[in-house]
Parts: sequence; structure tokens; C-alpha cells
Amino acid sequence: MEKYSKWRDASTGIQPFLPPVPPSSGSPLALLLNLSSCVHALTRAILLGAVALLYLLLVEGVCLVLVPIPPLFHAASNILTAILCRLALGLMGYWWIDTEMVSSKRGLKGVTQIVNQSPRQGDLILSNWTSYVEVLYLAFRYNPTFLLPVFPPATQAETKFGRSTGTGSANIATTLIRTHPPCLGYLPVSLFELLRRTGDVPPTAATPPPGMYKTLRDARRTERRPVAMFPEGTTGNGRAVLWFGVDVLDDEDIGGDQPGQVYVKAFKHSAPTTFAPTATCSLPQPLYHLLTSLLFTPSPFPSRSLLVRTLHPSASPSSPSFLPSEVLALGQGPSLKYGRGAWREAIEIVLAETGKIRRVRLGWVEKAELIAFWRGKRR
Repeated sequence: MEKYSKWRDASTGIQPFLPPVPPSSGSPLALLLNLSSCVHALTRAILLGAVALLYLLLVEGVCLVLVPIPPLFHAASNILTAILCRLALGLMGYWWIDTEMVSSKRGLKGVTQIVNQSPRQGDLILSNWTSYVEVLYLAFRYNPTFLLPVFPPATQAETKFGRSTGTGSANIATTLIRTHPPCLGYLPVSLFELLRRTGDVPPTAATPPPGMYKTLRDARRTERRPVAMFPEGTTGNGRAVLWFGVDVLDDEDIGGDQPGQVYVKAFKHSAPTTFAPTATCSLPQPLYHLLTSLLFTPSPFPSRSLLVRTLHPSASPSSPSFLPSEVLALGQGPSLKYGRGAWREAIEIVLAETGKIRRVRLGWVEKAELIAFWRGKRR
């Protein structure tokens, strides 16, 4: 839409925030099927509510009794979380989820070696973020500790032109210069909190909030589970990898002799159709999106497509052979001007290559501006 053209990436022409629009159909059959879709959405929403209630009672309630026995607590929590999250994905139409291991290396050894290795304590999972579906999938497979980057509030400075400059010109214009504040640290969030924040911008605070980790290194050493983070900080529409914020994935957190593996994952959803709206949730209305998109289908047993592409550990940032200088030299797309972290930009490149998508110069600060504009239009 033209009114949102301000948030289109200049170098690629991609609008990474607005949800993809399915082809419209005004036939009488489509209107009739919409009635059945309403019934199916309501029915499956009730079932999903029951699953969520079970999670609260069993994982957030009964399992807490086992906290004094850590091995038993983690085993029970992992099993119950896997069952309930997989059931939730099934109710959304994800009966089968395709996975693929990718690597820049060629040949049998380059792709099959360590293919069955899964994230564990001390490991870091990095992925793109387009929907609450990714959150449920990671919880189902690994039950990690989810982290979100925390930033100071973004500010804008005005630069005026015209009579205010003393030139006497009547051509008065105002330009807003964005400031991208540096990351303060990483805040652990619960599964429900992360689902609720889908589509919204990352947490902002003038001072570090309680429970925040200053570095990813501290989080990986402290948490008893693998750590998962969406470095974009907010959701996009899946057409491109958003720019990582300043000081996210600091060189000291990723580079050097760091223990544990770094897993890079890219999620790809199928294109929307008339009776299967987009699964990507790029605006902060996850419940509304769930009811009108994933659950709103004419079939009581819909089938949706999701592909999870994982970068092979031998080509991941934790591999001794991973050199950011080589990645930056061969990487396609814009060289982002904010920040100077070679590791951060190298991970942007490999994440985009893993998902076979582009990179853009827009990040969470621009997303916050779009959300403010979008909310103003709805009033």
C-alpha cells in the first residue's frame, strides 16, 4: 500500500512488515465457505484454549513440585511441553513439518555428519521470526529458554529546512533522523509471554530490567536448557531478514573460543491462498491473526506447509572454520551501516542464505514507527 511505502527497503524494494495479501475471491461459493470457516475457527479455538489451560496446570503448576529434583523436573517439563505444543501445531494445521539440513559444503561428509545432533545446555539457537508458529515449534522440539534483546527507547531528532535556517526560503521541511540505540542485554521470557509479544517490538527500558543477562555468554552459562533467541527482535513477513539491532550478537558472545554450538534455523511458510491466509504475523495482534488466519479454514482438518531449514553445524558460527571475513566478502545484499560487528553481519548473511531470502536495512526501530502509524490509522 502506498501509505506504507515509507517502510519499503530502498536497496531491495521489499516491504518486510506488512502481511502478504491472498488473492481475493468474491464468488458465492467463497462466501458460503466463509460461514463454515467461522464454525471451524471457533471450534479449534476452544480446543486450543483447552491445550493452553493444560499447559498452565501441568507445566507451570504441577511440574513446579519437582523443582527440588532438577533432572526429574526438566524431564517432565520437556515431555509435557513437547506433547502440548505439538498438539497446538496440529490444531493449526501443521500435521507434518518438513525439515532440511543445509550447508555450503558439498559431498556426503559435508551434509550428513552430525545431522542428528540436537541443541542442549549451553547451546544457542538463532532463527528468523515471522509468527508464533516458530515459537511453538522451538518449544516442541527443544523447550529452550527464550531470550529477547532489550533496548533503550529509540529517539528521533528533527532537522529543519526553510525559514528556520535563516535563509528566508518559504520551502519549509522537516526530516526525522532515527537513532538506533545499542542493546542493553537479553531478557528471559516465558512461552506465553513470547506468544503474546508476537508482532510487537522488543522490550525497551531506560535501565536494565530485573533478570536481564548482560551478555549471551552469561545466559548460556547460567541456563539449564538451550537458549533460543530471535536476533531480529520482532517479526517480519518472511520476505527478508530484518536488520539486527546495534550490539545484538556482540563479537564477544559469538566469536572466539566459545563453548557450545550455535544453531542457525530459518522458517519458511507457504504463500497465502484464498482459503489459507498467511501464517506470518507481522503486526502485534497474534490472537486476532490466529482466529482469522490459521484457524479460519473451510476444512475442519486443514493442512499447512512449514519448512525448517537448519544450517549444518560444520558451517555454523560455532565451527572453527567459520570466518566472518570470508562470509562478508562473499555475502550478497547491502552492507548495513549501523554497528561495526563483523560477527553480527556475518550471521545476518548466513541466516538469509539458509532461508534463501534477502536482507533489508530496516529493523525494530522502523517497525516501531510503522506500528505507531498503523495504530493511529485504526483510531
